[in-house]
Amino acid sequence: MNNDVTSSPWHEGELALQRVVGVEKQMVEVGRKVMRPFLTPQLQHFFPQLPFVAAAAVDHDGWPWVTLLEGAPGFVHAPDESRLDLALTPPVDDPLAPLLNSGTSIGLLGIELHTRRRNRVNGVLRGSASQWQLEVTHAFGNCPQYIHDWSAMRPVQPQTGPVLTKRDATLDQLPEPVLAHIDRAITAFVGSYAHTDQGAQVDASHRGGQPGFIRRQGSDLILPDFAGNRFFNTLGNVLASGRAALVIPDFTSGNVLHLTGEARLVDEEAAGARYPGAERYWCLTPRHIVWRPRALRWRSHASAVAVEAAPHGPWQVLAPSSQQRVQVAAVVQETPEIRSFYLKSARQDKALTPFNAGQFITLHVPRLDGTALVRSYTLSGDSQQAGYRISIKADGEGSHYVHSALQVGTELAVSMPMGSFTAEASGSERAHWVLLGGGIGITPILSLAHELTGAGRGPVTLVQSVRDVAEAPFGAELLDLEARGLRLQRHVTRTTTALNGWMAGRVSLGQVFTDQVLSEVQLYLCGPAAFVERYHQEALELGLMPAQIHTEAFGPSALAQTYTAPTAEQPVEVSFANPSAVAHWQPGESLLETAEKAGLQPAYGCRSGSCGECACTLVQGEVTYPDGISAPEGEILLCSARPAAHSGRLAITLANG
Repeated sequence: MNNDVTSSPWHEGELALQRVVGVEKQMVEVGRKVMRPFLTPQLQHFFPQLPFVAAAAVDHDGWPWVTLLEGAPGFVHAPDESRLDLALTPPVDDPLAPLLNSGTSIGLLGIELHTRRRNRVNGVLRGSASQWQLEVTHAFGNCPQYIHDWSAMRPVQPQTGPVLTKRDATLDQLPEPVLAHIDRAITAFVGSYAHTDQGAQVDASHRGGQPGFIRRQGSDLILPDFAGNRFFNTLGNVLASGRAALVIPDFTSGNVLHLTGEARLVDEEAAGARYPGAERYWCLTPRHIVWRPRALRWRSHASAVAVEAAPHGPWQVLAPSSQQRVQVAAVVQETPEIRSFYLKSARQDKALTPFNAGQFITLHVPRLDGTALVRSYTLSGDSQQAGYRISIKADGEGSHYVHSALQVGTELAVSMPMGSFTAEASGSERAHWVLLGGGIGITPILSLAHELTGAGRGPVTLVQSVRDVAEAPFGAELLDLEARGLRLQRHVTRTTTALNGWMAGRVSLGQVFTDQVLSEVQLYLCGPAAFVERYHQEALELGLMPAQIHTEAFGPSALAQTYTAPTAEQPVEVSFANPSAVAHWQPGESLLETAEKAGLQPAYGCRSGSCGECACTLVQGEVTYPDGISAPEGEILLCSARPAAHSGRLAITLANG
């Protein structure tokens, strides 16, 4: 399949966020599979069951609005795969009512709160009066996370109270009952949009959390964004248009609050608090507000509301110790592409938190738009010296920005040192320490060498591998360590001729281990993923135990990633149980696709490794995942798992027998 992002199903805002987390190419393939221009049979049966749907549209001033369209089950009907028919006349006080016109772009979210199923449709509205047709542009499923069970919902005759409409308003102008409604909310729906080559793309989405998950901060509302399917529909729209809308329903009282305004992504520091489990945050500054008391037709008893036992929340106000303010004290150009930044405390009365060699810090690099670029980099300096040093190779959009943004005197927030790629993680007080760094992967390796050399914890061998001598940083520093007792080997791979102080060709662990007792070795590997995979496998073949091998793989810009085993390159036999079937996995497909080819119908949700709906039991064999996806031991996520190289036959028990 062509993975050219120029034919991506995602718009530029979505792509920008996918690019930040390193999944842009993967999500092109995922998007082509899940973003269908028609309704699947599942969706055609799903929507007619619903008593309401969330719908979003954009008014003539460019403000999005989102609401709940209600009716008796069946008011939304799918006559075929190309459209949804909607029999409805929304109340005149609903801010979406005047936007329902033929030709309007609509985002629709169908959600079953008691089963936590949800599916989305984008399309163009046709028809008039109470009979509308939505011509489907895109249709896809969403993962069932953070959805609370509003059980035993029943229709009532709404007795709507006085509607409050405020244009060009701010939160502090709202009465206390409306503010309390925000503070109690556990469910909300978001309307957002982006202009694309195909016209306006409007989306309706769901957000849920513990009471208070929507945080009031001055004139802003701050919302956490959790791990999801990595589509970034909503936040990509926010990035593209700078606007969003909320509707906050209370299915017990029937009260509904609509807000629309400017939206932007913010970092944790700007959010002013941390919401445990949140990967990022976004902010809505309401401009226009509509409060509709007791407007909902479908209600639930308060005692029937099952707030999902989410692992997230509540908000935690940032403690002074949760982040550190640093200032760039010096910048050193190590090679044409690698630059070291020396960081000191921005406060004269407070030193930086000490670190262990091999750990990393997370930087919040300020942007011009008030948000921050968040990146993690390993510390490359001596843990016994004051301050931090990070060394960054400029080979990606993020790292190039860091190079340009960080100047002497720049202040920014950084996290406490974190990570377990440390000598302490080995559990060994004494060992023969072998430290192997490829390319920019030398950064934690160098820090470990500083900590271990001359520390009386056993001999230390450091092996540096680069493609070209001109790319090799820290030459003088390594020679100084060698003079203090470090055993240093330096390899350059793009030559067959030995250079002064350099060996030609790839590293051979067999040669590195010639004078060592293998049981005493603690091997630390850091570098590009392929580099780590190669030497991890070679170390196992030479007889090292897995517990003796410590890995940290690096992608572009030396951003820490999790090491994953390589994927099988040949077909693998897969035996499924519950129900039974035998199939052969083919390279390029997921195990979910293998099961479906065999005529099985495993449960799934997002098809991208986020929702957990496809989790099942691995009985035999080994699997691997792309892009750091993982599952609890003994389980696999069928939609993302592939057989690992050298796994042999797989045996899998499906969850939906």
